[in-house]
Amino acid sequence: MGDVMPRTGLSKEEIVEKAAELANEKGLSYLSVTTLSEYLGIRKPSLYNHMKTIEDMHRSLMIYGWQTVSEDVVRGIDSSDEKANLFDYGKKFYKFAIENPGVFEAMLWYNKYSDDALLSATEGLYSFFFKQTDGLGIDREIANHLLRTYRSFLEGFIMLQIHNSFGNPISLEESFEISLNVMISGMDGYRNKRGNKK
Repeated sequence: MGDVMPRTGLSKEEIVEKAAELANEKGLSYLSVTTLSEYLGIRKPSLYNHMKTIEDMHRSLMIYGWQTVSEDVVRGIDSSDEKANLFDYGKKFYKFAIENPGVFEAMLWYNKYSDDALLSATEGLYSFFFKQTDGLGIDREIANHLLRTYRSFLEGFIMLQIHNSFGNPISLEESFEISLNVMISGMDGYRNKRGNKK
């Protein structure tokens, strides 16, 4: 590229949104201080005011992704049918991830216990999940295990799809929906049971 004309006044929020666009378009591995500054049309020192390393970028994208899911995906899901709510969430999460593969990949390495910012980004999601399992009469300790199962299925299936790992030409979305229904139906076996505290 030729000389980059400086742009002024970019907020961190705007930079993160552009980083999300670039990651979704080119892949998370393409994202770097150099490629993002070129995409933004700014010099690298200007970017350093907001994020200095690739780790800063990935963390910012991770928080951005989970905040977006927490605010946009859960909104509007408020049926009295807890299993229907869990299904609707799974479907909305699936749609978001397929449409935002770069951001989704950054979200994969999330650990809610890393720091307060990451915990805050997903607090609404965890509250939503436990509200459904409480309504189903599932003990909170067991619900924590089910949350791991739920997350593992969603993220694992989507990652396989994004990387074109399913060779059979049958509908991927239908496979996802069937699997999601099977998993949620399986929660019935844990109603009114107590966890094994050690």
